[in-house]
Amino acid sequence: MIQLHLEKVRKWFTEEHEKRLAPLAEFAYGELQNRDRDAFGKGWMSWPVDHHESLYADIDKIASDFRAKSNVTVVIGIGGSYLGARSVLSMVQPEFTREGKHEVIFAGQQLSPTYHAHLLKYLDSREVTLVVVSKSGTTLEPSAVFHTFRDYLEKRYGEAEASARICAITDAQKGSLRAYADEKKYATLPIPDDIGGRYSVLSAVGLLPMALAGVDYRKVMQGAANMRDQLAKVAITANPAVQYALARHVLYQQGFVAEALVTYEPRVADFAGWWQQLFGESQGKDGIGLYPTMLQYTTDLHSMGQYVQDSRKVLVETVLDAFIDDAPELKVPVGLDEKNRYLENVSFHKLQEVAVESVMIAHSEAGVPNIRIEARGDAESLYGELVYFFEVACAFGGYLLGINAFDQPGVEAYKSEMRARLQK
Repeated sequence: MIQLHLEKVRKWFTEEHEKRLAPLAEFAYGELQNRDRDAFGKGWMSWPVDHHESLYADIDKIASDFRAKSNVTVVIGIGGSYLGARSVLSMVQPEFTREGKHEVIFAGQQLSPTYHAHLLKYLDSREVTLVVVSKSGTTLEPSAVFHTFRDYLEKRYGEAEASARICAITDAQKGSLRAYADEKKYATLPIPDDIGGRYSVLSAVGLLPMALAGVDYRKVMQGAANMRDQLAKVAITANPAVQYALARHVLYQQGFVAEALVTYEPRVADFAGWWQQLFGESQGKDGIGLYPTMLQYTTDLHSMGQYVQDSRKVLVETVLDAFIDDAPELKVPVGLDEKNRYLENVSFHKLQEVAVESVMIAHSEAGVPNIRIEARGDAESLYGELVYFFEVACAFGGYLLGINAFDQPGVEAYKSEMRARLQK
């Protein structure tokens, strides 16, 4: 269940703003719903309710085969090819209780020689399978890492057995990785033509890592389907994803330049990384857009709290108040010293709840707008709900800004420079 709370932002986002923006909101929502507009990027909109039984069967087969062959799968990808998968595994899997579970490790999301060399050494004592995720197969970082790890597998297992331990998630018909995978006879799964990388976590890009890790990905998909149905049944004025997008749009117009997604649960921190790419790559173009960043409270209150409270007021905080109730109740014991006695027998859930409320009050009264998104439920369903909620808000917000939320022309600049230098 997701609920939007705008009480701590009403000083800046009033009912008058909503009335004035109503015609623009109607236009933007119509553009979002028009599947002929920007059709190349809108496949995610109906994806949670489309028929995927054939895809699920392929995913289950590959996951079962890889789990039988190995105890570690390395997933190679960057950007949308790994952020979503990493975030769902972090959010759904409890910390410290993964003994005996199939290990999923991410690589190719950077070019650190130390990280990848140490990972290869770590793999020497384990049975290994490999998943490479790339729509084109030409993205520099995952390409370099994939072929390094492919070579490792071929030297260790022989070429035929290595091929049986590799799956490529790529374009269904074209691209260098598709051609290479077909030549090597790898298992393959498709990336849909009409779903861009940052919107792709509910496709095979995220579903295979979920299946490998033992996550019930069908519950994730059902959560996304439930959110789709919920948003479709309400008017724009009652649509929480639309209202969130409108609030951040008005704040941007008033001179706020950055938005921090604030999390209180460590398990949700990686989700903020997925959110950052979603909004940064979708709306950061044409010289406009809020700068998306992340803060993990209460930890960062002891490093960034002073800045947020007392610095120049350029920051919006969106508090993702997520609670996943899968742990026993934990309370502070009795018998504390006098100055700490007020903590006796207080549950950690209560401590967290008070922290969220207190920080929002302090920061909003200091001039920092605070949007709160309350998220409650079981981890798998809640993850799916959150993904679909933010995808709608992001795409709708793009139409409010008058930009295309489905392309990323600026990403190519550094890649072209690197290729030119390496090809000299």
